[in-house]
Amino acid sequence: MNKIPEGWTNDMTIAVPAGRSLDEVVDYCLQATIRKETPEKMVQHLTTEFGLTQSDAELALDRTCGGVVRAATGRQDNCPAREKDPMAWLSFQRCQKQPDLIGAIYPRFVRPPEKTWWQRLFS
Repeated sequence: MNKIPEGWTNDMTIAVPAGRSLDEVVDYCLQATIRKETPEKMVQHLTTEFGLTQSDAELALDRTCGGVVRAATGRQDNCPAREKDPMAWLSFQRCQKQPDLIGAIYPRFVRPPEKTWWQRLFS
């Protein structure tokens, strides 16, 4: 059995102050990443505007981007666990519904659309 090292956790949840939601945090992280804001600026915004701690702000950014990367694989079985990694789960779900988010954040992960059977037949 794999033992988690001292001080580490596999719980990727954060405390969001009253009046704010994880949806808002994930939306901000996705949009700020698309705008190519620096991680430092995003963490500062998350602490001042969303009331997150420094470590929660860093985790929010990391896990949101993690959800995008997982969605980019195109594999549903790569979906993060909602209970343990809610920001990655939300980000993954958004990218499944809006695949253009993946390309806007990580252009190298954009896959060309699959050809239909008749396009393959005549190519």
